[in-house]
Amino acid sequence: MADKTLFVHAGGSKTGSSALQNFFYFNVSRLEHLGFAYENRYPVEHEHEIANANGRLLYDLMSSSTFADDDVDNLLLSYFGRCDNAICSSEFLAELNAGGWKRLYESSLRIGVQLKVIFYVRNVIPFFQSAYDQIIKRHGAHQLFDDWVTKAFWQHGRSLLRIATEMPRSNLQVVHYDQARAHLIRGFLDILGVDPSFRIDPRDQSRQVNRSLTQEERKILIAVNKALGAAYSMELSDLLIYANPDARGEPASYSQATVDLLQERFNPEVHWVNTYFFEDQPVVSVLPYSSGKNEPIVRLNEEEKQKNTVEKQVLNWAIEKLKTFRDETESLIAHAIRVAARSEAKDHPDLPADFDVLSYLLINRDVLHAGVDPIQHYLNYGRNEKRAYNYHFEPIPTPEDCASDSAPDVKTGTISESGEFKP
Repeated sequence: MADKTLFVHAGGSKTGSSALQNFFYFNVSRLEHLGFAYENRYPVEHEHEIANANGRLLYDLMSSSTFADDDVDNLLLSYFGRCDNAICSSEFLAELNAGGWKRLYESSLRIGVQLKVIFYVRNVIPFFQSAYDQIIKRHGAHQLFDDWVTKAFWQHGRSLLRIATEMPRSNLQVVHYDQARAHLIRGFLDILGVDPSFRIDPRDQSRQVNRSLTQEERKILIAVNKALGAAYSMELSDLLIYANPDARGEPASYSQATVDLLQERFNPEVHWVNTYFFEDQPVVSVLPYSSGKNEPIVRLNEEEKQKNTVEKQVLNWAIEKLKTFRDETESLIAHAIRVAARSEAKDHPDLPADFDVLSYLLINRDVLHAGVDPIQHYLNYGRNEKRAYNYHFEPIPTPEDCASDSAPDVKTGTISESGEFKP
């Protein structure tokens, strides 16, 4: 029997992985004293931070295009430090293909290490509700839940199938997250075999990391994402969440049609998980664990104080963002004017005598943000595109305009927001 055991916590995603990993990080000395190493860790600045876990190093190696067996063997051994047991944790590992899991298992056999893969599986609809908030917070999503979920995939069933095909069932421990979440850390330590007397700080057990959104936060983020895309979703969501990290998330609501669709799509996968890992008991479900049947999700009553707090946070963020935009624009203008002053093209014979650099930049904002020489841009592109170069712009007709019987009177017209002259 192997003297060393590597516990690979592979998620799955949206099952409290970040909270577990922050616990490992902040209790690394206590765990090491018990004989469990948590090596190759990335720094975590504060208790609510969403940080890279120590298993990211293994995932990156196993996902690379080429790697040698020695690379895997050496990396696995590096997780042990001075201990006989090691924890390697990352929900990214759930995305490894079957070949990656096969090579990982083969490596454990070569180096004489017992491999124990721990995977938390979550009911389908709660998983999607949590994943939905994640793409709002991190990727600028603004669709309604019922629309988004029609093309989403329950990652847990697929991940478990890939793992189970490449290693013995005895090497894989699957836990139902919906039942285990109330005592997540204690339950994980029990899997490791840590003595029950090991004290867990109540704050560690209750801490939320990467929490779900409240209804008010979700509504505001969807509106901002719809207007501005993904550019500010992460910044604004972090502001809201870190300002109130212990707020209770409120799951997105869904329709009966969505329930019917998800049951049709995922009941076969759920049945396989229950058959293979839970002795054919109906442990995992498409529906939320708390109800066992489709009960409409009632929006929680929001105190006016909480609503006003969120709106005030967003307003302050927007004001600071506008100040930043102003400062950045002033810096861009100053840079462009300096470039124009040094431009070798400022005495070009084709440059109009009334060409105004500042007007050209303000009218043609794409030129301003490109940071290019405005004079050279006008000579190369602007005059051919009949772009305005001052606020009294009347473009000079070209020979081609004069030769055309149908040529418009280019001396009259309007200037669009993009700076293009339109007859």
